[in-house]
Amino acid sequence: MTDPQNKVTVIGTTSWGITLACLIANKNIPVDIWARTENEAHIIENNREDKKHLPGINLPRSITIKHSLESCIKNSTYILLAVPSHTFRENIINITNYLNDTHILISATKGIEIETNKRMSEVASEYISHDLSTKFSVLSGPNLAKEIANGLPASSVIASMSGTTAQNIQNLLTTKTFRVYRSSDVAGVELCGSLKNIIAIAAGIVDGLNFGNNAKSALVTRGLAEIKRFAMAYNAQESTFYGLAGIGDLMTTISSAYSRNRHVGEQLATGNNIESITNNMTNVAEGINTTKAIYSISQSKNIEMPITSMVYRIIFENLPPMDAFSELMDRELTAE
Repeated sequence: MTDPQNKVTVIGTTSWGITLACLIANKNIPVDIWARTENEAHIIENNREDKKHLPGINLPRSITIKHSLESCIKNSTYILLAVPSHTFRENIINITNYLNDTHILISATKGIEIETNKRMSEVASEYISHDLSTKFSVLSGPNLAKEIANGLPASSVIASMSGTTAQNIQNLLTTKTFRVYRSSDVAGVELCGSLKNIIAIAAGIVDGLNFGNNAKSALVTRGLAEIKRFAMAYNAQESTFYGLAGIGDLMTTISSAYSRNRHVGEQLATGNNIESITNNMTNVAEGINTTKAIYSISQSKNIEMPITSMVYRIIFENLPPMDAFSELMDRELTAE
């Protein structure tokens, strides 16, 4: 098992970051959580609760909230980044001055950088050493933070090119209610975790339009085929799509009332525009930016992604959802 002296630093006070910090701290492993401002650090530290992102969850005593990156990372073995994809690059840049090759970086971010169309591991590789890149690890799976924070059972996948690193992180994160599996498919796990959010938005639109279970099942099935088609172009492993990072995460995200991306889809179906939807949300719905990035890539690489294309047009071109689904149903008939 993991040495309890292997301190962990969590970058980000997101609901998922706080949840992971609590899982680790409950194993009597010291955890520092880095907050963006001194005021935020002070409020959460004093309240022993993040009332904004994860209300009602008390922080274990072995968690400390800080604003000093140097203080957080000093003597840490694991650096876990649980930040939105649009701030991932900024956070990697900020921590590089304090990193050495003994650190192990873990990304818990599910998304694609919209400006570059890069995965988080690709963004990180621009700033970290070869040794750190080799050990860079990605956590993904059907993981709704609120359920896990409340002690409900769940599983996830840790992917790394280093088998030893994956096993160490597996031991670090596994608890009696949170079971972690290993994978070597970094690209596949990252892409599954990102693309499923697009399908979740589409599923939310189906729910918002009251199209029923048959339509939703068909959409999700074809959505998984779309995810697979795209990720295989990046040499992802086929088995990943049928595991926790693939169909497991997809099923959770398209069905849960806690799913932010599904919520976005439901709101789009009622006629709300994307600006008003996001302005009324506390947390980030990664599927919005991911849709833009994946649509751009699919167009440039000529990858057929009809569901992604329709979600893109609904969000960014104001295509009425009913018109989008009419176009999907009217597409040329093909073999499955």
